[in-house]
This record gives sequence, structure tokens and C-alpha cells, in this order.
Amino acid sequence: MNKDVLISIKGMYFEQDISADDIEVIQAGKYYNRNGFHYVCYEEPLEGSTDVISNMLKFNDTSLTVSKKGPINTSLNFTLDEKSLNNYNTPFGVLTLGVDTSSITIKEKQNNLLLNVEYSLDVNYQFVSKCNISIDIKDKV
Repeated sequence: MNKDVLISIKGMYFEQDISADDIEVIQAGKYYNRNGFHYVCYEEPLEGSTDVISNMLKFNDTSLTVSKKGPINTSLNFTLDEKSLNNYNTPFGVLTLGVDTSSITIKEKQNNLLLNVEYSLDVNYQFVSKCNISIDIKDKV
């Protein structure tokens, strides 16, 4: 894969007896592969603001770390078959996010990388939903 990429991040969550809601972000970014880990760096605007959040994804076939810096600061850890507690710092306060990761899959092709993560989400120690993140990384043409 090239260094310059397009990143599509789709998130779904499933509440009891309710259909899934989708969220999608598409951004240009940079891709690196070092020491057995894939890295993707990109910036995204903060909705309703002129502020920008710098994001870094670091992943392999057993873990994903999502680091955000700016008006939102966090490091979310998704580790296969483990539950992690993460502080999610927002302009409105701090949330404690519990992430219990049940599946991580990576499909690699020459000009494309697809990461899928399934997990359960707790907010402030209360179960919220089952979730899925699909990250599609493609060479920027």
C-alpha cells in the first residue's frame, strides 16, 4: 500500500430490540507498517466547531488502539478477548468507556486493507450496546 490513503470508518451499534444505527467518517490520511503493526494517521473536524482532532490507529490481528488528541483526548484499547477501561475526555467532561472485544479480523490486499472489530460498550460502568467498527483503508488515487 502507498503512504497516502483514504480511510472509511463505519461504526454500528445494536441496542436491544432496535435496529442498528450507522456512523461513517471518510478522511484522507497516512499509512505505515512497522514492527508487525499497521498505523493510520488522519485528522477530522470536530462537529459544530472549527477545532480538529488528530487520530492515530495502531493495529494488528489481536489489538487496535485508537488515539485522539485535541478537544477530545483518549486512547481506546481494543484487545481480543479482553475488557479494557478507557477515559474519554471531552469538552463536556470525562466518560469511562469499557470495551470488551470479541473479534478482530484483517483482510489485506495489494491496495486495500479492511479491519473489522466487534465489541461490547459500557459507558460509566453501564452496558450500552454491542458494536462493530469497519475500517477500510485504500490507496489514494
